[in-house]
Amino acid sequence: MLGLVRFLVLLNLACCGRAQLAGDNRSPITNMQLDSRKRMLTWNYIRNVSQQECTISTPPNSPTMPSFSTTQAPEVSEDHTYFCIFRNDVLHRGANLTVRVTCDGAKFQEVLLFANPGREGSGAVNFSCFIYNVRLMNCSWAPGPRAPADVCYRLFWWASLHEDEAECVHYVTGPTGTRVGCHFDELGEPHGMDNYFFLLNGTSRESAIPFLDFVPFKARNIEKYDPPTNITIAHNTSHHMIRWENPEMRYELSTQVLYYELDIQRPVRAPDLGAGTTNRARSRLLVQSSIPAHRAETLLPTVVLLDLLCPVPYTGGSFLFFSLHEIRFF
Repeated sequence: MLGLVRFLVLLNLACCGRAQLAGDNRSPITNMQLDSRKRMLTWNYIRNVSQQECTISTPPNSPTMPSFSTTQAPEVSEDHTYFCIFRNDVLHRGANLTVRVTCDGAKFQEVLLFANPGREGSGAVNFSCFIYNVRLMNCSWAPGPRAPADVCYRLFWWASLHEDEAECVHYVTGPTGTRVGCHFDELGEPHGMDNYFFLLNGTSRESAIPFLDFVPFKARNIEKYDPPTNITIAHNTSHHMIRWENPEMRYELSTQVLYYELDIQRPVRAPDLGAGTTNRARSRLLVQSSIPAHRAETLLPTVVLLDLLCPVPYTGGSFLFFSLHEIRFF
């Protein structure tokens, strides 16, 4: 009897050992999911792992370019859910998301395929945004070349992955009534590292419309400034002194970033063109924003032609044409 019991115990251990060994061959990765708005891939493990990484691969912009891949180390939340956030990748062209791990010396991987369904060419194109007057922002886009006549685009935006998205409140429509832009009338208090996230999708009774997403917009890089204010010109027998004030800005800028260009045109009499006919001799100056005034006759490297042109009294009953405009270098 004792021998029979010993035999059954050994048989049971052998069976259980084979079942456990078979279980170890299963991937420890489970419950892979993708939050496309946050670009967050999440998953769980059914066993402990020793090495892990996550990768996103997206198709290129054109067939001649290679696919783009990003690999990073996962993070883990308080509920033991593992995740990777691909902030600087886009999903509208589709993506392959892969988790690779090592468990008990064996390597495993799971792949999640993400597609952006809809009629090709019906999604919005040429999306852009700019901030102006400190607290206002405009975004614009164009309908896709194969967009149905009844397409209705919807723009969502958010400033942090930890907050909910908000839909545009003030849409701008084109001649056919299709939404082609959005006006934001209050951006709230600025922060130096503001990033804006946008998602532009659409609906139609005729077909599905693929969405369009973007890498985060750095807010300070899309601000459009007003012209400088309180421009004054003082003149003596040797020079003109030109002074101005910087326009109000949403984000502070280094004096090495914001420059002004002065376009100065002096009247020059042209005898060959007849009495009373003059040409204009032009000088251009490039000035950093930290310099409030500059002598007009000092020559600096020539750059672009300017927007703002205003006549200023000049000696001899004539005029000195003065133009002041800000430009930025990155």
